[in-house]
Amino acid sequence: MAELRLISYNIRGLKSPIKRNQLFRQLHRNKAQVVFLQETHYKHNKTPNLTRTLYNLWYHSTSEYSNKLGVSIGIHKNTPFTLKDIQTDSHGRYLFVKGVLENQIFTWVNLYAPNTDQKKWLLAILPKIEIFREGILIMAGDLNVPLNPALNSSTGKSAISKSALLAIQHGLHSNGLIDAWRATHPSTKDYTNYSSPHNSYHRLDYIFVPNQFLHLCTDINIGSMIHSDHFPVSPTLQIPNSAPKTYTWRLNETILSGTDIKQMIKKRLVDFFDLNNVEKISPHLLWESYKAFIRVFISSASFLRKNRLKKIDDLTEKIHKLETTHKCFQTPDILQDLKSAREELRDILNTNSAKYFLSFPRDDPQTLSNSRYITRLEVC
Repeated sequence: MAELRLISYNIRGLKSPIKRNQLFRQLHRNKAQVVFLQETHYKHNKTPNLTRTLYNLWYHSTSEYSNKLGVSIGIHKNTPFTLKDIQTDSHGRYLFVKGVLENQIFTWVNLYAPNTDQKKWLLAILPKIEIFREGILIMAGDLNVPLNPALNSSTGKSAISKSALLAIQHGLHSNGLIDAWRATHPSTKDYTNYSSPHNSYHRLDYIFVPNQFLHLCTDINIGSMIHSDHFPVSPTLQIPNSAPKTYTWRLNETILSGTDIKQMIKKRLVDFFDLNNVEKISPHLLWESYKAFIRVFISSASFLRKNRLKKIDDLTEKIHKLETTHKCFQTPDILQDLKSAREELRDILNTNSAKYFLSFPRDDPQTLSNSRYITRLEVC
């Protein structure tokens, strides 16, 4: 079966082009194909034009009353999705999207619950989802409540009453919705949000699937906190009755932008034909030999990419290890090391993003409209 990588992330604001660039690159490297974002902070009917990004198909729900809310669902440019129906919320707290992907109907639901009256809000949303849903339902988002405080909160407590928690759990179960991460980690303590003022962790972000489709959800994990005070949640979904995708290799043209690598490749190609294009060799054999030889392009591109991304990968791994340790012990020295590592990574990402924007032609309208962000390097 073909696989579909999903990521749900409370991003705490995505109006800055710099931050969007960093986030989309990270999502692409993590092979995310469908993205659920909460707290986008887009103004009502003034969402940015994202058609030129890696994720060029977007559906938004924005608030008519506040620009501090908003949820969005993004589809990767290589994922063939056809929209059937969409339902938004005037408060920017939920978004329902229904469509066809790989001949299978999917219903994507993205939620951002309020931090009060979560029970009332969620129980009012579930019937709407039940009416709208068709095919395979994926419900993702930030519910702003640890459903099981003993496992979902580092303090073991919740500000939500026990009766309210039971009512929410009953509502989810009566609609056949299963917490996919908890189903595969039944006794594990892990969290998706860190409260700095209270020095406490909570699991507030979830992926829910109907119980009849739970077996399709594999390899679900909680990522690292880089762009927000939330951690992304990402499962892999097996698509029934579909074949795995095949990919055709193509040259990464960016390697030709470097003078040294371009001269090296040019010299090797000239040397190859000087040495091998002799009278006794057939054109067919020369061509087959040449195809094997040009694999130097692949190795060169791979080598350059690995070198370019190595420090980012090393820092990301370091952050993940520090986060895991801090979730267990929550000591000030570990927190300080974690903040330093995140700051170092943020500096690298800012530098890379600035180079990316400044590489646009000066008359590019998108660059000109975003020029004020380039100098400020906003990451909030």
